[in-house]
Amino acid sequence: MDMVKQRLQLGSSPYKGVLDCVRRVLSEEGFRAFYASYRTTVLMNAPFTAVHFATYEAAKKGLMEVSPESVSDERLVVHATAGAAAGALAAALTTPLDVVKTQLQCQGVCGCDRFVSGSIRDVVRTIIRKDGYRGLMRGWMPRMLFHAPAAAICWSTYEAAKNFFQELNDSNSSGNVT
Repeated sequence: MDMVKQRLQLGSSPYKGVLDCVRRVLSEEGFRAFYASYRTTVLMNAPFTAVHFATYEAAKKGLMEVSPESVSDERLVVHATAGAAAGALAAALTTPLDVVKTQLQCQGVCGCDRFVSGSIRDVVRTIIRKDGYRGLMRGWMPRMLFHAPAAAICWSTYEAAKNFFQELNDSNSSGNVT
């Protein structure tokens, strides 16, 4: 579905909608076209997740050390800020792989390059040859602006739910006499 989304987002997309895109890709390019960027996606998600979690924990710890006496009052702000920082940094660092993934997903459509081997190396070389190293960072700002608030919301929600269930569990267990 990510490949379908990318193709529908192209400025002059030749598709009328989701079903039209799925049908045409299946008939014109085959089932494998839906997985053209699978390896790149896996290679991108591993470092994204590692950077995301490590940054979140480090930022949360750093923010809590700034004002330890008011941590309980500012818990939401800490989680949202640490989450936003984590999402933004992870997005920025993995942008080159996201650019490669998008190129593989959109190849041959609307003037996008078609890649012979479909390897990450082939795509990176093509991007550098055409646009220089800056081409590997295309879209980094919108990518960061998407992932920062998404991560802030995600972490804040997770931490609030975790806190709610911990308090619920603590109140239930304190009333039991064994």
